Amino acid sequence: MTFLYADTSAVIGAYFVDEPEHDRLRRLLLEGDAPTVSSELTRVEFASAVAAAHRNRRVGQPDTILDRFDADCGDNGAFTLLRLEVATALPQARTLVREHRLRTLDAIHLAVALTDATTLAAGEQITFVTCDQQQGVAAEACGLAVA
Repeated sequence: MTFLYADTSAVIGAYFVDEPEHDRLRRLLLEGDAPTVSSELTRVEFASAVAAAHRNRRVGQPDTILDRFDADCGDNGAFTLLRLEVATALPQARTLVREHRLRTLDAIHLAVALTDATTLAAGEQITFVTCDQQQGVAAEACGLAVA
């Protein structure tokens, strides 16, 4: 079984119909059978993206999108949000930003995938889902499959 770790860039792509890879990401993350996890940071980043899209008139009903995302993070939803374990994730993220060309939150997401998500997957493969090329390169360098 493959576990998916979804970076916020991929989550945004799954919800925003005007994103270039919307159909693929929607099928993979929202309609697929693989267990999908992300960091609890995604909730804040996603809300920020929705608010910005609303300000730019890219989306009309921000509360509807946010409510849908919250439902998808519920007990029977498509996503499981992992609590950010700062004692393990932040030291790993620090190492990642020193070794790869990553922004801070991108490094934290990758660190969560490499630590908490790996523990949860219990030896099963983790595929890191991102729309960020630099983050994908770093994830592959760390031994993760990338979609």
